Amino acid sequence: MPLSDLTPSEALDEALHGEDPARREAALAFLLAHADAALVKQLIGLLEAPRRVARRRAERILWELPVGRTRAALVRTTHNRSGAHSSRARAVAARLLAAQSPGDEELALSVLDDPSPRVRRAILGPATPAAVLARALLDPDRAVAERAAELICDAGSLAALDPDLVRRALPAHRPPPEPLLRLLAALDPTSPELAERALAGDPTALDHLADRGALCTLLATDHRIAAVWGLARAQGIDGDLGRELAADADPRVRAALARALAPADDLLPTLLADPDPGVAWLAARARGGELDAARMAQRHGSHPRAADRSATPPYGLREGPPSAPALPPRRLHAALALCQPRLDVNLGVAARSADAAGLSRLFLVGRGDLQRAASRGVEQVLPITALADSRALLRAAREGDHQIVAIQQTPASIPYHRAPYPPRPLFVAGAEAEGLPALLRAEADLLVDIPQFGAIDSLNVAAAVTAVLFQWRMGVEDGLGAGEGRGC
Repeated sequence: MPLSDLTPSEALDEALHGEDPARREAALAFLLAHADAALVKQLIGLLEAPRRVARRRAERILWELPVGRTRAALVRTTHNRSGAHSSRARAVAARLLAAQSPGDEELALSVLDDPSPRVRRAILGPATPAAVLARALLDPDRAVAERAAELICDAGSLAALDPDLVRRALPAHRPPPEPLLRLLAALDPTSPELAERALAGDPTALDHLADRGALCTLLATDHRIAAVWGLARAQGIDGDLGRELAADADPRVRAALARALAPADDLLPTLLADPDPGVAWLAARARGGELDAARMAQRHGSHPRAADRSATPPYGLREGPPSAPALPPRRLHAALALCQPRLDVNLGVAARSADAAGLSRLFLVGRGDLQRAASRGVEQVLPITALADSRALLRAAREGDHQIVAIQQTPASIPYHRAPYPPRPLFVAGAEAEGLPALLRAEADLLVDIPQFGAIDSLNVAAAVTAVLFQWRMGVEDGLGAGEGRGC
């Protein structure tokens, strides 16, 4: 039966239990267009379903629905602690609210009063207000406190956080959770608590300690490599200590010294001639000023595309008015065809790579849909054409004035980094196990493969497509011609 003839309840049943992935995706699209309050209530009830797959698919549908249709019902779910909803359902509702209602401090604080640690942890997300995260640090449940510390560290917004708050949280958990130690180190890397843990051999404290006295003490222990690199990061190597380290027999020690020295330091000539190639390489970087303060500051600057719509939560492109990216797309007359791909993350990732490499079209042969989470909205900016079979692809390639480049391991394939790519390539990749159909191997104008150096015989489809596309595109950017190995 066509999905357009189904009721919302029938479409929901298809989206939850259908065996055909493509039909499930179509059912999801139908539900997004026809969802009402009754359907939202039904979906929330399904969060208690006995089958895990049904629960996960119900959660996904709730995630895809507009916030305006789900928020009120999700809030009621998180507040209903009388037994109508299990902690599992309340946790899912909290997780969705954390992502869909960023900045709602009152809501998040109310959820932190839930008796279930599972629910309290679920309300914590990248957009959770700082005051909520600070309170969660003192939660008696270790997992909740760890999650709050991780989020604070990841956000990098530590200016308003009191180090004493973190110190009060540490004694509640033994040994101290790694995220809490990392958070304390970010606030006060010379704190006595961190030094104490480092001297006891705690790996996290060793990674973050910046107290010079404690680090010098550690030089005489089994943790001397961590100590010398800590001194290098803290700019605590000078004078006699520098000369002592330059004569150390361990190249790992000399490498730390080279990494820490200023371009004009008197010890650099010795290290430039060091017999260990890693030490000499770091010394050359230091001598060239690549590690000085001004150059290092550039590493923390924002990329020109950091404000693009696809680079901000919830990440990817969504339906709505387009926004002009900081750097407009630079597309070429090139395309990608994926033949008989499975409906999994590989398909979406390969499509995303096609857009990132600046291709102008995508063909799906034998399947005409994508997994939205992996594609990040590629279907909104890149024309996608579904074709029935290999013959249809050949016709589309010739009518589109493309030369066919098959990505396939065969005795006739050329290593992808040495291939003479054509001017208007249509890259073709096959399914994970089967590879390309025989017809496309025969009709291809060029076959390329990726040399393998490990125990595994191949890459997965998305990884192989990405490697080839960017090797080709970098050749174009470098201005290499079709006969010069990489360019076109």
